[in-house]
Formats: sequence, structure tokens, C-alpha cells
Amino acid sequence: MVFKKLKCNGIAIDEIINISKIAVQPVADITIQSEENVEDGKEFLSQTRGSKMIQVEAVIKEQVFSTIDRLNKIFTDEELVLELADQPDREYRARLSKIGTPSSFVRNADIVFEFEVLSGSAQAKHGKRFPFVRNEQGIMETTIVNNGSKAVHVNYEVELAKESGYLGIANQYGAAQFGKPEEVDGVVAEKSVILSSNKAGNFTNWADGTVFYESTSKKSVTNMSADKVDGGRLGVLPSGFTNSANGAQFGAIKELTLSETAQNWYIWARACFETGLINQTGAWCLAVVDDQNHFIAGMAIEKTNTTANIATVHFLIGDGAGGSRPVKSINFAPHAGLSNPYGSEARKKNRNMFDMKKEGEKVTFFWYGSYFPFYEPKIKNVVAKKVQFFTGQYKGRTAGNQLVSVHYLNDFSFTKIKVPYWRDIPNRYPAGSFLRVVGQEGRIYVNGQPALDDEILGSQYIKVPPGETKVQLLVSSFSAIKSATAEIKEEFS
Repeated sequence: MVFKKLKCNGIAIDEIINISKIAVQPVADITIQSEENVEDGKEFLSQTRGSKMIQVEAVIKEQVFSTIDRLNKIFTDEELVLELADQPDREYRARLSKIGTPSSFVRNADIVFEFEVLSGSAQAKHGKRFPFVRNEQGIMETTIVNNGSKAVHVNYEVELAKESGYLGIANQYGAAQFGKPEEVDGVVAEKSVILSSNKAGNFTNWADGTVFYESTSKKSVTNMSADKVDGGRLGVLPSGFTNSANGAQFGAIKELTLSETAQNWYIWARACFETGLINQTGAWCLAVVDDQNHFIAGMAIEKTNTTANIATVHFLIGDGAGGSRPVKSINFAPHAGLSNPYGSEARKKNRNMFDMKKEGEKVTFFWYGSYFPFYEPKIKNVVAKKVQFFTGQYKGRTAGNQLVSVHYLNDFSFTKIKVPYWRDIPNRYPAGSFLRVVGQEGRIYVNGQPALDDEILGSQYIKVPPGETKVQLLVSSFSAIKSATAEIKEEFS
């Protein structure tokens, strides 16, 4: 009797037991979905093929128990690769579904094994490769010949001679695309643009203001100037001005009209706020205003206490309609010492800077080494048009010795941030890149690394059916392919 040969995961099972019969189910079960049609009987909806069975009949000559133990170690619960001698070019990926009870536990035991091929088909052991060549139109093209009985996935390997922004794969059934043709030679990036920089007391591009939009109770009753004292300062007020407008606060306003609007922006500046006498009071406020003269965000420094040397810094945010509210208030002592970030010692040691940043609905303030972010959706899309600075005194007080001695703004800069622009960059796939598209995974690898973000939505990893399928490769107009191949493994139902 001629015994059958069978390998499982490369192990010759026929060297362990005598295989008398291997029966492969010729056709997997076919399921047809249909629905009743009054006029024509039934209407076809879909058709699917199920799994198929492989049955192995064998004889265990002796040592039945130990032989079955040995087989159990081979026939694991994982997927198994079965190779049949009479189908040398194919393999089955199957799972063990049954081991029958041996007819004897001594010797010459008949036993049956069953395996289920879940895919319902065999796969070729070796792949078939099809090189691409350039056609008359200069397009890389190949014809895939599938001699199997099922549609199969295709793997592609492409080596670039010149850089490319994208790779396209097309046949008569669909297409897949990686990268973006419209972005082949650049990328939209973000940059910052300085719209104003005022240093060393040079605030000549600031004009006198009449209305302070953060709060109209801050009245302009005099003029403000700048000089170069203490490294340069804006906020110098004349002596003897009075509350002629009867405002809750009275002083002077300067404003900077930006050369262009800015939805996202960053302010870096220095502040000086320091008392000479404990009973002094005063107000300082920097405010950013939109193109509708509505307040966006700002910072105020105020001292109202006449019996103690206590001042307060307020971080302010608008409501998109002109209102202003404090989101955080911090008390500090406005003396000359270093613990006052806006005092003389801080200025001398280069520590009197502050900043504010707006990014969409987020505004971030700085205080003494820490950042405090706050969110207001109503200002997300508003654009800054001008910056205003007010300094002055409170109603009922005088602008002489009762006014805070130091109340200035120094080294101001306003920067428009997150400005989009087109920047040339090296292309997505450099010259010499090796691209591999794995059809079954639905993934592209670039020089061995997965490029998860390169696939364009709508790409189809098209299987090629039995017969001939023409495939073309597309790259950027300035690119060139050095070599390319398509590879399939045929399957047989």
C-alpha cells in the first residue's frame, strides 16, 4: 500500500504515522442570499463561499498514546499550514477541528483527523512577480496574470529614481493613492510676523486716544508721552491734570493701530508700577481691541488702598461684545524691592517683563514665572486691530503726590502668530525611497517603516480576479521610477 504524504508547519506527519487517505472537500459550501420576487420567483442578492474540510485517515503502528501526544504538540490551536504531496505548488491554512478516538490504544490503531480551511481555498506556495515597464505614454505599466480561481491581494514594490509627492496605483477596478499631488512640492506652515516693536522709549507710532474700550470709565483728560528714562518708557503724564471728565479713572490714553489684523497674537513687554508713598493710588491698563472696537483681552494694575502698600494685577478677557471681566487677580506689594516684578530692582535685573498670548479661544497670561491659561469661545475668531494703554488716577484723588510714582510701559512688541504660508520642502518620498504597498494589510511602508498618514481617503486595495489585469503606477510629474514590481499569491477554491 502506498501511503500519503502530509506536512504540517513543515513537519512530515507521514514519518510519524501511516496516512492511508487524505480527502479534500472539492468545493466549499456555497450560500446564496435571495428574496422572493412575485413575478420571477426569486431575486439574487449575494453569494458567499464557506470553509472546506480536509479529512486524514491514518494508522498508528505502535506507542499510540505517545504518538498522539506528539501529534498534539504539532496540531496546536493556532493556524496550521498543510502541504499535500499531490498538490506540490499549494498549501492550506487550516485549523484542527477534530481528532477521532483511535480504534486501539496498543498498536495498529486507526485514527481520523479533520482540519477546517476557513478561507475555503488553497494558496500558492510561492508568489508570482510581474515587473513594470514604461508604455508609449511614459507610464509604468504591467499585466498581472492570475491563474488561480479566486481574486487575490497584490503587493507592490517601487523604487524611486527621483523624489515624488505621491504614488498612485490604478487598474480597471479602482485605484489607491498615497501622498497628495496638490502638495507635492511644499507644505502649508505657520510663521510669526512682528507688527510692532517699541524699544527704548520709541513709541512714535502710538497716537493719542479718546475712548478706552476696555472700560469707558477710564477717561482721557490729558496727554501721555514717552521718554528714554530707565531704558525707555511710555506713560509720562504732565503734573497738575484734573478729573475734568468726571470719570471713575482719569488720565491719558495712547493707542497703536496695527498694520494688519491678527486673530492669534503674542505681546511681550515690560511694566513698571511702583509707589513712592504708601497712600498713593493709581491705575495702569493695557488692552487689545478688535476691529469693532470691542475689548479682547488685557492686563490691569491697580492700587486703590490708601493705608497699605497693596496693589493688584488683574488678567482681563472680553466677551466678544465689548464687555470685560477679570479672570484672575493677584495682590502684590508695589515697592522697589525684587518681590515686586514691576519695581525698580526687577527692572535693573531684567525681570520686569510680562507677556500675553491669544490662540483662538485661549488666552495665556504670565505672572512671576508662571503661566495662566483661560478660555473664552466668544473671542475665538475675533481679530485684534489696535492696542490701547491707559494710566491715571482714581476719582476723588489728585494727580500730584497722591498718584503712584511709577506707572509706565516699556519695550513693547506685538507679534501676529500662526500665520499660514506656503513653504517649499523636500518631497514626501525622497529619491531612492523604497515603497512597499501590502494589499492584504491595506498599508504602505516607506523604507521599511509604516506611513500611516499617507493613504488618501477613498483608496481601494483592489484584488485582481482570475485572468489578466493591467495596472499602472502614477507619480509626480517631476518624479521618475527606477524599478517596480507587483506580486501575487494565487488561490484555488
